[in-house]
Amino acid sequence: MPRVAPIVRSTRYEHAINALVAKRAEISGLIKFKGADLAGQLQHIDAVLLILGYRGDPSQIVPLRQKPNRFRRGELYSLILKHEAEGSASNKETATRIVQDRGWDAALVKPIADCVKTAKGWRRKKPDGI
Repeated sequence: MPRVAPIVRSTRYEHAINALVAKRAEISGLIKFKGADLAGQLQHIDAVLLILGYRGDPSQIVPLRQKPNRFRRGELYSLILKHEAEGSASNKETATRIVQDRGWDAALVKPIADCVKTAKGWRRKKPDGI
């Protein structure tokens, strides 16, 4: 799903408009998904977008949903290596062990298994020099 409605923009203030569109998506996501009280800020951003020549309706900009960060940088892959060394054969089994070690709800096994699969894919794509 695109973050921005397909609208023709002015090229005069393109960088400012792009930054404001991103900020509006972030703030509207906070309002929609976390219940933040920032409606007044959206009015100001919409007004500036219109002043800078944004063509279209700013309310059509898709709210940004932020995913929670469950792991620090590099932590997931080190957990994957640890559990595979202990005999974990599949991504689902590795995810199950990670969820059990952390004491998380069993419903997180599927999303963590997807994260394990993605982390292994990224590691495979990295060049040897890094």
